[in-house]
Amino acid sequence: MAPRRWSFLIPILLFTAAMGLLLWIAFYGLKQPLEPAHGIMLLWFAAITTALHLWQEHSMATDPKGFVRRFMAGLMLKMLLSLGVLVVLLIRAPKETVMPNGIAFALLYLAFLAFSTARLTGLSRKLPKA
Repeated sequence: MAPRRWSFLIPILLFTAAMGLLLWIAFYGLKQPLEPAHGIMLLWFAAITTALHLWQEHSMATDPKGFVRRFMAGLMLKMLLSLGVLVVLLIRAPKETVMPNGIAFALLYLAFLAFSTARLTGLSRKLPKA
């Protein structure tokens, strides 16, 4: 059975909210201010994850081999596009915030990557075997 078209939206939104809370707790604990760049980071990862899941889950039930290709292409797209966003954010950031912003971006990238991989792997294992 194929996953419903928008079944991934609630988990992504909940995960984004949890990451926002963890980001706020980390910066509060480090006595660093949250900046608009952190909101942009969260929105970026939520948007790219939503777009990729929409694209990837669509082919999961109809074409399993195509799903694997889309999964691998999604990993590459997320990495390359995220590097571009990171460069833009760091170039525009004041010098004193470059390191905390870079670390926050890298940790958010890894967290969303782990979320996507775990979700898509779990869904692909539930598919009926041909």
